[in-house]
Amino acid sequence: MNNTTEKKILNTSVEKAFKILDCFSMDKIELGVTEIAKKIGTNKSAVYRMLATMEALNVIQQNPENEKYRLGLKLFELSQKVSIHKNFISKARPFMEELVKRAGETAHLAIYKNRKVYFLDKVVGRHDLQINSQIGTEKPLHCTGLGKVMLAFAEQDYKKSIEDIQLETITKNTITDRKKLIAEVENIKKNGFALDLEENEIGLVCVAVPVFSTKGKFIAAISTSGPSARFNKNEIKTYTGDLKQTAEELKHIFS
Repeated sequence: MNNTTEKKILNTSVEKAFKILDCFSMDKIELGVTEIAKKIGTNKSAVYRMLATMEALNVIQQNPENEKYRLGLKLFELSQKVSIHKNFISKARPFMEELVKRAGETAHLAIYKNRKVYFLDKVVGRHDLQINSQIGTEKPLHCTGLGKVMLAFAEQDYKKSIEDIQLETITKNTITDRKKLIAEVENIKKNGFALDLEENEIGLVCVAVPVFSTKGKFIAAISTSGPSARFNKNEIKTYTGDLKQTAEELKHIFS
């Protein structure tokens, strides 16, 4: 959270409530009080009081069988009122579909959220390939093409960010040396695209580029992903060109 955001927070209870909501994910749909307290760095009694209030509002639900908590139906109700899909994803979808037609590979649209890659949309390529990604889920920055683009263009101080984030080993190709990752990000800033060479999933290669507004502000990142056998140097060059063309088209609808 940046300094500007921190200055605007007047009610710490609201801030804590959102921190609790952020603890849940597709992989962790249920959490106990102790787990949540550890994740947000506060005591269990404070978390329990917050959960009790959120449960009364149907924002959080408790599983009576194991006494763990999960997101409530109120959030689903509120999500139906959010216009982000209509105003952002749906406008980008035709361009993403056209990208897939040209490249033939699966395309992703993602934004930078809480120092993670957050998937907004996915258009499956014509090849029969299952890629381990889902809309609404998150991925690390250091081992994904999308994430490395975000380190290069969404972060003002990418060196500090690289020092702060955990460089977990996902595959044998994952970059876990901070100096090496900094050097790669510097190359991404120069070249305007990033590669994930089987760093997040063995056998899978990803090419990603940034999407800027007409004023030059980083908005999102888009990528093309597919099996390493189809991503030779010539193909990567072609995919990069297709991605940059799509990013230029998206620039105008996001501004």
